[in-house]
Parts: sequence; structure tokens; C-alpha cells
Amino acid sequence: MSLRVLLVSIRAFHTLRTRGKLDDFEIFTLILSALEWRRHNGEIFLYTDTAGKKFFDEAGLLELWDGVDTSLDEWGRLGIDEKIFWAGAKLFALSKQPLPCVMIDLDFIVWQPLTFDSKLAVIHRESRDLPCYPDANYFRLKDFTLPAELNWTLDPCNAALVYFGDENFVRRYVDFAFDFMRAAEPLPNQSGWDLLPYMVFVEQRWLAMCAELCGVEVKSLSDLSELFGGKQKTFTHVWGYKKVFRENRAAADKFCQDCAKRIAHDFPEFSLQTKKIGYR
Repeated sequence: MSLRVLLVSIRAFHTLRTRGKLDDFEIFTLILSALEWRRHNGEIFLYTDTAGKKFFDEAGLLELWDGVDTSLDEWGRLGIDEKIFWAGAKLFALSKQPLPCVMIDLDFIVWQPLTFDSKLAVIHRESRDLPCYPDANYFRLKDFTLPAELNWTLDPCNAALVYFGDENFVRRYVDFAFDFMRAAEPLPNQSGWDLLPYMVFVEQRWLAMCAELCGVEVKSLSDLSELFGGKQKTFTHVWGYKKVFRENRAAADKFCQDCAKRIAHDFPEFSLQTKKIGYR
């Protein structure tokens, strides 16, 4: 692939645990996420399972990444409830990374070079007053007690993009996360939004708490008003639009067509793949 040589290269990784069919707008977003990262910032790898690798192979998309690892097959055998911890595989993939590295979601695109001057950086902080961030007594855990020293006044960190540069921090972050996920025992009648606090606690709220306990400063690359205010041109996070695209086919088609045109212009070697998805 003829992507320009970078003066500074930052390793990044995507994570995909196969649990169903990807929508076309999701495929276009991950294509741009991978290609734009390689164009501006360095190598990017995919951590998936055997089914995920087969899907991308058949779609002719394995070359999006500098390497594809199927160790998420192992993640699926750890006995963690993926209905609750639907993003838990990201933390499993993180545990296997050489540092420094960037954990980036498939629906997040970085359009420009990034630099990091800290041991930990996140895309933005979130308000702890959101309903998905309840107090400690919300969680039902078996044979596991939340440490008393956790600071519940800290604002959580959005984990759509996170830079990790400290090995001791990553080890503590993921070890606690695995213990928490194994111990979680929500009420039997809980589902949907009632379960969301479990995932966002272990991925995002614990991230801020762990940083404080380890004495690691958290730097934010943006904030919500800047990220979605329409003026910055460095980041695109499609997360908030997925519901719109699923409910509005015309909006999804327009988005996919725009992505296909961008890919054809900047990465013409992938034009054939976009045509296979159904857009020119």
C-alpha cells in the first residue's frame, strides 16, 4: 500500500469481536479509520476472532491493517458475559499490546497527525452526572469488593481513542477490569440501559480512577463541545449517528456515498472494495 512514510509512528489497534452482521456505514467508517490512521500516524493492527478475519478476507479488506490477530477466540472462552461487557474485548486486546499504543474504536476517524506528551491521553472527559454513571452501590458483584479508595467524584474518560504509555498503569487497569467483569452479577431482570453502567464503569470510569491511583495524569485531546461543534477537523466519531443511520436509510446512503468518494479520491486502491459493498 502506497501510504507516505511517517517521521513519527504511533502503533494503534482496532478490536472487533464478531457478534453479527456489520452495517454498510460501519464498514465504511472502519475503512477510513484504518486508512487515515496509517496515512497520518503509523501502523494499525486488528484484533478479532476467526470469524472476523474470514469476513474481512472475503471482503478483500485484510490489507487495511498492518497485521490481523485472531486471539479474540481466546477472549470468547474466558466466561465473561459479552451481553453485559460488549466492549470488553478491547481491554483484552490492550493487554497484549506493546507500549506506547493507541486504542481506537472502529467508528472513530483521525484525519491529522497526533502527538502525545503524556503517559495517558483520552479523546475527552464525560460528566459523572450522566445516568450511566451511578454510585458504587449500583453494582452487584460476587466475591469481589470495590476498593474503598476509588474516587467517585472524578469525571470518566471517553475511551473511543486512548493513548497508553505506562506499562504499570495498563497492567493495573486491565487486571482490575477482568476481575470486575468476572464478578459482575446484575439482577436477572436487568437488560439494555440497566446493564450499560457495568460496561462504561469498567472501561471509562475506572480508567480515570485508575489513573489517579497510579499517579498518572490524564490529558484530553478535545471536549464534547469542540468535538461535535462543527469547527474542528481532526476527529470524527460516528457513534452518535448510528441510531440515525439505522432508522433513516437515506441518511445512511448519503454517508456511505460520501465515504466511498473520499476513499476513491485518497485511497483509489480500495475503490474496488467499496464497489463490492454497493457504492461508487
